Amino acid sequence: MASMSKLARLVGQNLKRNTKDFVFSSFGIVVGISTFIFFVALGQGIKTVVLEEIFVISQLEVVLPSYDVGVFRTEGSLFGGGRKLDDQTVEELRKLEGVSGVYPKMRFEFPARGWGGQEIIGKTFWTEMIADGIPAELVQPDLKNPEMFRDWDAAPIACSDDAGCPSGRSCGGAGVCEKQACEPPPVDRRGRPQGEDPCPGKSYCGQDTSQCEMPVPVVGNPRLLEVYNGSVHTAMKGSNSALAKLPRLTPDALVGFSFNATLGRSYLGESGTGEPRTRKFEVVGFSPKAIAIGATMPIGYVQRFNAMYREKDTAETYHSLLVEAERNEYVAELARRVTEEMGLALDERYESAQKAGLVITIVTSIFTLISVIIILIAAVNIMHTFLMVITDRRRELGIMRAVGATRASIRVMVLMEATVIGAVGGAIGCGLGVLAAVGVDAAFARLIGDFPFKPDSLFVWEPWFFAAGLGGGILFCLVGALIPAIRASNMDPAAALTGH
Repeated sequence: MASMSKLARLVGQNLKRNTKDFVFSSFGIVVGISTFIFFVALGQGIKTVVLEEIFVISQLEVVLPSYDVGVFRTEGSLFGGGRKLDDQTVEELRKLEGVSGVYPKMRFEFPARGWGGQEIIGKTFWTEMIADGIPAELVQPDLKNPEMFRDWDAAPIACSDDAGCPSGRSCGGAGVCEKQACEPPPVDRRGRPQGEDPCPGKSYCGQDTSQCEMPVPVVGNPRLLEVYNGSVHTAMKGSNSALAKLPRLTPDALVGFSFNATLGRSYLGESGTGEPRTRKFEVVGFSPKAIAIGATMPIGYVQRFNAMYREKDTAETYHSLLVEAERNEYVAELARRVTEEMGLALDERYESAQKAGLVITIVTSIFTLISVIIILIAAVNIMHTFLMVITDRRRELGIMRAVGATRASIRVMVLMEATVIGAVGGAIGCGLGVLAAVGVDAAFARLIGDFPFKPDSLFVWEPWFFAAGLGGGILFCLVGALIPAIRASNMDPAAALTGH
């Protein structure tokens, strides 16, 4: 222990005596490590935005194969028949190794138009309604109040008293919640209620049921808000139209917002079957698993609505199946089995995600390689510096050997000096890399306007970045000091003392 403490004092003295030489020789280590930290964090940040927010790489969306026939595209088998996306296919996918869950998705198969927005933009806004349905458990973890995203009509709700029932329902004698009867207010020619709704709380009086109904819960995709705030709001802000007063929207501001939709009728026409019905919908949250443009609701509602306005089998087949992998490493093999063994196809976003991931990986690898080259050059410079310093300390090293210092202790001393230089250089490099990232983020936020999916930061920091930066600085310094350390330990004491 005493010999190690003496060795540590010698290392400190030597570093202090040759501070200027070591500072200049470690400059490359600082630059290389800071470059490495900067670009690895930047690559991780871009990858997070692109592959986790825009493309969700842990998920595969399975669809039916499509074929181009002239100017048209058809799904399923080219000659009819073939596979269907039904419950049997769902079970087959769930049995594949590496699958953590399979979630069916179903779109509206009938015309519908939504209207509302008076409380947000000051006037009623009408639009074609695009919607799909998914199992509630898929998006509930993303919601602050997951219990609100449920199919209120899927099954009877057990109760012991009225407090255990949703708005507009009371606890009946059978111990289940029963809908209260109501008299719906009259509607105008566009289907808008004229008068106060008689149902309490969130519930409303259904025009076709004359009962108090709970609004259909829907979730939106955060990407839709990104597109609105980054493009639509920015573009309209400088116009002279009434849309120039459109506010920026946030998820919290929209939760609780309700709107109406006329099912079976839209600007494109009416459904061939079923009478148009008006339903009320309520936004209960946002999830990246929701449809990119439109509204997503519990799949039971879509199945029942499709059965009202389309053929019976429409409610029994799905438009796509969302397959979640246990880990990202399983995705490629799952994609192969789905397409080659099961004869199904993947949504086009999977191929886009692969291309985006490849581009990000290549760019990040190039800059990482540049930083490694800088560090290698710095290691050569450090070796040159240590060789020069050892030459200047020949007499001192000779005396140490003459008074009993072993070759191993000489090597350890030189390598300890290199370790300290590498640790200090690596730490400074990590710090400079973080400072550079902070500066870039500040400039990015100030100079670049809003755009869809604009991240709060371009960088994502992982603990291993700093461990790699610090360890890399030490490693390359040790590599540079290894030959000088061996040469110093092999120095003949007599020759060193006599100058020969």
